[in-house]
Amino acid sequence: MFLGQDLAPSAIETTLWSIEWGVAELVNHPEIQRKLRQELDTVLGPGVPVTEPDLQKLPYLQAVIKETLRLRMAIPLLVPHMNLHDAKLGGYDIPAESKILVNAWWLANNPAHWKNPEEFRPERFLEDEAKVEANGNDFRYLPFGVGRRSCPGIILALPILGITLGSLVQSFELLPPPGANKVDTTEKGGQFSLHILKHSTIVCKPRA
Repeated sequence: MFLGQDLAPSAIETTLWSIEWGVAELVNHPEIQRKLRQELDTVLGPGVPVTEPDLQKLPYLQAVIKETLRLRMAIPLLVPHMNLHDAKLGGYDIPAESKILVNAWWLANNPAHWKNPEEFRPERFLEDEAKVEANGNDFRYLPFGVGRRSCPGIILALPILGITLGSLVQSFELLPPPGANKVDTTEKGGQFSLHILKHSTIVCKPRA
């Protein structure tokens, strides 16, 4: 699949942000990191590299990715859209050629629809939200949008996230920066983006 010049940089950048968020959350939640490592060792065997076909056999790794994309959505307002004709939605008139933004972050963090949404808890996607997928099958969770104009980068981003985070946890114990207890996850919002304000150098301790 060829990605045009306008799409490729943004697709790479947002995937890198999601990897950074995922690593930060695993460092800050060592019990989740241990649980993920146990799944990788049990399903694949110690030292066996994670490959794309393996991802479907690793439900906890998938849950970690889903939870990262829920709590730390790289593009919280998705990509702007425009309606060509006058429309009415939920009792509101939307004039033709309006710029439409969807607050996908709020949909995925609304306490009316998610239990303790401020918590990083991958288990939610193995319990009450087990049927919720990143492809937009549930309107509470749209990290890539939904429908004909959803982000085509989903077919690249999800495997890259799975293989990268899985490989790191397989090979290393991910620890906070020297002298710190946790990674600083203060957010920095751009016009449409959400990423970590300050980059951290974490410790990757090889497994014994």
